Amino acid sequence: MKKYAVLLMAVLAVVVFSSGCTSQGNNTYNFKGISFNYSSSWQEISNIKTQDALVGVGDPDSVDKPTNNVNTLVIVQKVPISSNSTLKQFYEDTYAKYAQDSTFQTISNKTIKVNGLTGYENVHKIMVNGVLKEERVVWLEKNGNAYVILCGALIGDFDGQQSNFNIVINSFKIQ
Repeated sequence: MKKYAVLLMAVLAVVVFSSGCTSQGNNTYNFKGISFNYSSSWQEISNIKTQDALVGVGDPDSVDKPTNNVNTLVIVQKVPISSNSTLKQFYEDTYAKYAQDSTFQTISNKTIKVNGLTGYENVHKIMVNGVLKEERVVWLEKNGNAYVILCGALIGDFDGQQSNFNIVINSFKIQ
């Protein structure tokens, strides 16, 4: 009888883990017309200085103590798109301006799909507040607004943060 109880518990454990009923250790942001998940080890950033920012979340362990800047973060912006423009044109115009910055280096550009919305992704390196960072930026459009998901980290940390960036990007929804 004990064999059956152990077997039953093992089968039950497999069912629970494969069904997704276990926590993945993520927090959820659901405010200002957007929602997304982010790592439970990250925190919401209260002092965002980025123009048009709706919210920022980041790794508190990546804070630069002298400046109090968070180096590993995701910032979501909402920017109105001019009625005579498109998301693609807005995206291209933005990076044409950045290309004039000698510290800016494009790594890749591609089309991306996030929760049914087609958008664009740009990965680049750029100097931010005197620190060289790598950024992955996803651009989506809904109701005449660009939603820009900026994921950034120090060059040496960027590749290791992709799973945390993917949590945000893959769960991102615009209400």
